[in-house]
Amino acid sequence: MLLFLILLLPCAFTAYCFILKDKKIILPSVAGFFTAVIVCACRYFFSYEHRLIYSSFSENFVYYLLKQNFLPIIIVSVLFALITRDTWEYKVKNFFPLMCSFFAVYLPYCVISSSEFYYQAYDLFLKPFIYLAMIIQISICLISLYQSLVNKKIAFVILNVLIILIYLIYPAASDALYAINHGFALILILGIVYTLIPFALLAIKQLFNK
Repeated sequence: MLLFLILLLPCAFTAYCFILKDKKIILPSVAGFFTAVIVCACRYFFSYEHRLIYSSFSENFVYYLLKQNFLPIIIVSVLFALITRDTWEYKVKNFFPLMCSFFAVYLPYCVISSSEFYYQAYDLFLKPFIYLAMIIQISICLISLYQSLVNKKIAFVILNVLIILIYLIYPAASDALYAINHGFALILILGIVYTLIPFALLAIKQLFNK
């Protein structure tokens, strides 16, 4: 049951490496992986993972936003940007290998450590796709944002920032809706739409690059 949750992000990362074939992704990949290992170890030894599920959307939303996606992404990205002495273009382009290798470890840990008896289909199947879509879309937008800043295209800068914020926030909103037993059909439809957009953009990009 856990295979899909555990293997989706590593498989996506492997496909990315196969397509890109660039040795420059080794450093961010290793950094993301070992950062996740350290973070998971700290959470395992120093925090209690079995929290009470509140009936309030806002309380669950803040919890998931801070603990599972927004803060980890911001902290890991900022640390990598500060530690590496490469160009900003290099840092931006390596967001995907950095965060994909991080969440390949961190996301399964979050799901497994928070489940006491059994796992939900949402956590095993939809949630991994949502997080993969988040990483892909933010990566696409960061590259576009960097190019827009270089070319001083303010409208595109604002657009990319808004899309990044939406894709940062939605996974926590989806988790919070599921936690309060909101209609699963709506969560599923929104999750599919959220997931399909970055994959459609990647497919279009590949067609134009041929």
